[in-house]
Amino acid sequence: MRKAVVCLASAVLVLTGCGVPMQDEPAPIASGEIPSRLQRTARPSSATPRPSTGKPAVQVSFVRDDKLVTLVREVPATTSADGLTAVVDALLAGPTDREQADGITTALPPGLILTIVEVRGSRVVLELSGHTGGRSATENILAVGQIVLSLTASQSIDQVTFARDGVPVEALLADGALTTAPLTAADYDSLRSR
Repeated sequence: MRKAVVCLASAVLVLTGCGVPMQDEPAPIASGEIPSRLQRTARPSSATPRPSTGKPAVQVSFVRDDKLVTLVREVPATTSADGLTAVVDALLAGPTDREQADGITTALPPGLILTIVEVRGSRVVLELSGHTGGRSATENILAVGQIVLSLTASQSIDQVTFARDGVPVEALLADGALTTAPLTAADYDSLRSR
């Protein structure tokens, strides 16, 4: 028994005396304070980074290496409807120059217009207009996945449906099947970067 107490006391002394200060919460590191050798080799993970400013933010999905990655965009919005509009605006704006330099792209075709026409409970209905054709099946699947994963990242939305001129349109699932059923994040989970 005495030996166990001595071992436990030694472990406590080693852990508390190592010289590393204890913190209650993780502290952000400013990008300028990251050693340059780590900056060169580090790539943003698919995990969603938290904004450091404390401003409202939305999550949006973009493409890297034919997989969907989640990024954060700070927004001025505070209501759920404003947040959904901010998601759509961020998707249509595409990745930043810095993100593009890191290999982030978008599968959304140029000229695509997305309009939120209705929110029914936890389902959002999007009107598609503008240019939507002329893309490969893979690009179309990734584009639908980008939209669905981005909108369902909102706590208030679980399902997304698409319409054109008020008529429901078929969308490609991750496996290539077509459906007019409401789309969920689970339908595109296999496309997420791991």
